[in-house]
Amino acid sequence: TMFRLTLLTIVAVVACANAEFRIINGQRARLGQFPFAAKISGCTASIMNKRTILTAAHCTCNRGATYVQVGLLNANRPESGSQRLRVARNIIFPGYGTGSGCARVRPTDLAIVKLSEDIRYTSNVQPIQLDCSRPSVGSPLTSLGYGGDGKGGSNILNWAQTKASYNCGSSYICSSRSPNSIYFGDSGGPVVTGHPGNYRQVGVNSGISNSYSMYADVPKYCSWIKQQF
Repeated sequence: TMFRLTLLTIVAVVACANAEFRIINGQRARLGQFPFAAKISGCTASIMNKRTILTAAHCTCNRGATYVQVGLLNANRPESGSQRLRVARNIIFPGYGTGSGCARVRPTDLAIVKLSEDIRYTSNVQPIQLDCSRPSVGSPLTSLGYGGDGKGGSNILNWAQTKASYNCGSSYICSSRSPNSIYFGDSGGPVVTGHPGNYRQVGVNSGISNSYSMYADVPKYCSWIKQQF
């Protein structure tokens, strides 16, 4: 049957206070495997440059991030060398809902978090470049986040490989939720193309429907994202 894209069928994947698990059927990341990964309260994010973080709008529209963590796998027990940085301001994509409309997933589910201090780059902490070209149908994607698998809490960075699809509507990049899926707490995390040492970000974890993981379309909004650098 045809998938119908409605706000009621899409669930934002921001974590509840006690529901931060991990990607369903994902694999645990190694330290330094995804050095651009970042953690904000209840969500995941990615490093753009020393003072700029990219995440989902629904992660910040009602409760702006106050700090960002980088260089860590386990947010419950931050590794030596991880960094916790103060936030200067949150920039939400213009027109994105606030208040009761904040958690409703929209195609413009993008936000920039500006830091008040520089990130220190190390082998485990590096920025990622944007991919401003949409992936072709069936091309490999990797999604990652500190979120859930529906079984128990972890706050540990996990990742999964999937394939690009547009069956969820032309406003999103998406992928089938079988055999793996983003989940609560993965919101704002990067969806990337490429391979180790040459990853490029093409999407932002946004929400889930019954059949699909939904990603904000980075190529479509590349200009706006770069303007915030």
